[in-house]
Amino acid sequence: MEKTNAIAIVFDDHLLFADSFSALIERLELFSDVHTLNDKRELTQFLIKHSKTPIYLFLDYYLKNENGLMLINEIKRLNRQLKIIIMSSTINPAVVTNILDYKPQGFISKSSGFDAILQCLTTIAHGHQYICPVISKIVDHTDNTTKIPLTVRELEILQHFAQGLSIAQTAEKTYLSKHTIVAHRRNMMAKVNVNSITELLLYARERELI
Repeated sequence: MEKTNAIAIVFDDHLLFADSFSALIERLELFSDVHTLNDKRELTQFLIKHSKTPIYLFLDYYLKNENGLMLINEIKRLNRQLKIIIMSSTINPAVVTNILDYKPQGFISKSSGFDAILQCLTTIAHGHQYICPVISKIVDHTDNTTKIPLTVRELEILQHFAQGLSIAQTAEKTYLSKHTIVAHRRNMMAKVNVNSITELLLYARERELI
């Protein structure tokens, strides 16, 4: 990959890691600019402002109040040239499978070094998805039984439940009716074969979905 007019964004709420990772990206000298962000609103505004600029977004999976996947569908429509590279330290097969279902352009381990990041960017620049060796090994030993049966919308609702929001509050946050939220909750419990919201949240936490 040669130097481009693209911008790189590192979005991570662990500031120490974000700063050191941004410094690593800068050393590649492939981007016109490198930014470190940790606020969702700030990220949204930045993508809107640079809607016609190619952007490579290095997105942490584990964020403070949600996982990074909740952002993907929302931010993709803000910048059609956006390339999303998920960063994670996870070795959980269910989480890996769930992340890949969102079809990010890249998926790297947080322990990835200079060479892996360069290979990732080069692969993406050639129009292909890149999965780092650590994650590839997990994929190779994962079967379909680990696939998460919940939709993006259901996971979003689950995040609100995990934060202690009521049905009414969740409905307000998601712009859905209370009846729809109740229906989603019922469907989620049926999908994962549990009988209560407590068991549903336990299921999600065990699979690092919330």
